[in-house]
Amino acid sequence: MLGTRIVSGLVLAAAAIVVIAHGGGVFFAVVLVLAVLGLNEFYRMLRPYRPIALAGFLSLGLVLYMAWYQDLVRLFASLAIAVVLTFLFAALGGPRRGVTGRIAVTVLGVLYLGFGFGFLLLTRRLADGSAMLLTVVFGTWAGDTLAYFTGRYFGSTPMTPRLSPKKTWEGFAGGAISTILLVVFIGLYTPLDPSQSLLLGATIAVVGPVGDLFESLIKRDVAAKHAGRAIPGHGGILDRFDALLFAAVACYYVLTVGFGF
Repeated sequence: MLGTRIVSGLVLAAAAIVVIAHGGGVFFAVVLVLAVLGLNEFYRMLRPYRPIALAGFLSLGLVLYMAWYQDLVRLFASLAIAVVLTFLFAALGGPRRGVTGRIAVTVLGVLYLGFGFGFLLLTRRLADGSAMLLTVVFGTWAGDTLAYFTGRYFGSTPMTPRLSPKKTWEGFAGGAISTILLVVFIGLYTPLDPSQSLLLGATIAVVGPVGDLFESLIKRDVAAKHAGRAIPGHGGILDRFDALLFAAVACYYVLTVGFGF
């Protein structure tokens, strides 16, 4: 299992470098596929809440289109359209018990996957976007990976025993340190100065685990161990990208508002 996890991680890392460096339509297509697969996992996990899947997938496509081909303002506008579209699909079935929950879960999925993957697209469009996005992606994955191994071999103090019993403060510390060190190292080969790299690494180190815990909360609610099985040794798309979906949003604003990219 551990060997499979390592091999899958290396393959995923190599693919990320190629796709992000290439950019263009290939990058958009890959992100779109990952987002659709992730939303499918999300809706499958929350099947008891009966999400309106078709409305969700159409809305997700619109959100990502706006993120890649348009701008941030239209990205937020597309989320408003997603709410209206989901309402219209729900209304076609007439007033039924539980329809409010169905709308809420559907829109939550669009917000979760649309924002996360949408901000990856927005980051790639920045000046030096390829370097910035690779820094965010590998900084997040480094923290995720080292937190796993540090927690596995040295963890003894539970971080959130009710929410995710296997996560420990030792694992969090190991992940945070590795994230910051890697981002600072990568920053030597990007336009970021050392202080900017340090801040960006610290942002990932704090926000990434929040994304991890967000998915854990959802899985705990529906008694799911993994979101899916798309990535051998890791689970589903959400299991591998949960931290990145949150980190991408925070890092975009750090890069644009904080650093002026």
